[in-house]
Amino acid sequence: MSSQSFLIFSLGEEHFAIDASIVREIIWLPEVTPIEEAPDYIVGVINLRGKIAPVADLNLRFGHPRKRYHITDNVIVIEKDGFMAGLIVNETIDVINIPAQDIELPPSEKEAKPRAHFISGEAKVGEEIIMVIDCHAIAEYSEFPTLNAALGYFCPESTPEERAIFHKRAVNLIKTEIEEAEGFASIAVVVLNGEFYGIDLKDVREFADINNPATVPCCPSHIFGDMNLRGNILTLVDIRGMLNIPAGAPKKVVVAGFNELQAGITVDDVMDVVYLKPSDITPIPAAIEEANKRYIKGEAPYEGKMLTIVDLQKILSREDLVVNEEA
Repeated sequence: MSSQSFLIFSLGEEHFAIDASIVREIIWLPEVTPIEEAPDYIVGVINLRGKIAPVADLNLRFGHPRKRYHITDNVIVIEKDGFMAGLIVNETIDVINIPAQDIELPPSEKEAKPRAHFISGEAKVGEEIIMVIDCHAIAEYSEFPTLNAALGYFCPESTPEERAIFHKRAVNLIKTEIEEAEGFASIAVVVLNGEFYGIDLKDVREFADINNPATVPCCPSHIFGDMNLRGNILTLVDIRGMLNIPAGAPKKVVVAGFNELQAGITVDDVMDVVYLKPSDITPIPAAIEEANKRYIKGEAPYEGKMLTIVDLQKILSREDLVVNEEA
């Protein structure tokens, strides 16, 4: 039985699916720079680590009225045949496998709705019908020749606080490459039991929600379980025990790896990406237990507290991270 992985996302009250194989990453909506003479559904462009990518508003692409953007919105970055673009959505929900027989062609050619041109099928997922997006049609179809009106801030209704957040996100997307070249370290800030921990962004492949983890029998206590991530089985690792902190209830996973190793590090939340100079990072205090120092690189100030920087490569190199299925 053939099946395909899809990323499920929401626009308003409706759910849609997009081929997960062309999803490069998912980011929080940053500040978008409007461009002259673009179609009205192209909000503008972003600088994604040195590459300029157009950003489309799917609501407008479907012919709906413009809606206000929020700091909780996501951008799904897709890439296919060398073309990269961002799609603004309200929320990314899950990655699931849908059997081929559960996807049907949409009704006749079709309803008069503009979005009919962009739907390649209808998928039955439980009791719900989810529309499958045709990304090629989204990029190519040109029924809407209307061009952007006068250029201005991409989200004019936003508050000063929201604009500051949008701007910081955009700057961070640019900095990831530039500041590393200048000797800065890019650090992802995560939360464990209310405390801040840092993970070198070079070891991070993506962030995701923990969805339907499966318990693996006969494994060490730090193996949280397995999770299906776009059709691949990801081992989830709880590093709290290695850092000598109490167990918790993680909701997010940092998909990390180097060389051939890959694992999902469970965390309570993903907060930020910061850029630290070598002089910002200080050795860990002598009072820290020797057992904990093995997996800690140092610490740095962050938001009025101390950010403990974890040596993820040492953690992922532990032999007991290999799940023994035969035990």
